Amino acid sequence: MEKQSKAKNQKFSNFIKKNLYLILMIVCVIAIATMVAVTYALKQKGEVNAVNVAGKEEPQEQTEPTDPTEQTSAEEVLFSLPFEGETVGVFANDTLVYNATLNQWATHEAYDVAAEAGTEVKCVYDGKVESITTSVLRGTEVVVLHKNGMKTIYSLLGSDVNVAVGAEVKKGDVIGKIAESGTFERHKGPHLHLEVWNADGEKLDPVQFFESTDK
Repeated sequence: MEKQSKAKNQKFSNFIKKNLYLILMIVCVIAIATMVAVTYALKQKGEVNAVNVAGKEEPQEQTEPTDPTEQTSAEEVLFSLPFEGETVGVFANDTLVYNATLNQWATHEAYDVAAEAGTEVKCVYDGKVESITTSVLRGTEVVVLHKNGMKTIYSLLGSDVNVAVGAEVKKGDVIGKIAESGTFERHKGPHLHLEVWNADGEKLDPVQFFESTDK
């Protein structure tokens, strides 16, 4: 029995010696496969966590919408009258108004106030002169930009204006005088064609900003 046991041990020892390289290769392959499997599992877990983190959105702070006609100092916008005169044209952006001079129907997005030729036209609100232009239809036109982004446009003025582009103007400053003719609105006689635009270029009714509605 003892001889048989020694013989078996000798055979096992010989088998190990003969196949040692193969056994080591198998062990290495198993170890590498195990490492690859563990690495892949950890990588998959990391990607899932990254997706979860990326998918979370920070709550956005809600802000109140701003009115383009609102002053940065929350000051109420109040216009003074450009001069005392009779209203000959009201703001109408949703209805058509007949223009006898041009013989056409169109909206009238301005406020028209009559005056004798040569009447001084005053700035209705503090601002800076953005442009001064002259055309056949609109006569001399002065555009004043205000700090809240609004613009006031004074059309049908005479060519001899009292301001220059870039000049700072205050409420009540004279910017020009009424022209002899109302050009594209000649049927109304000499008058001021006053437009108000907000910061987005939308035309507004000037009357809503006047300190006094007694025209």
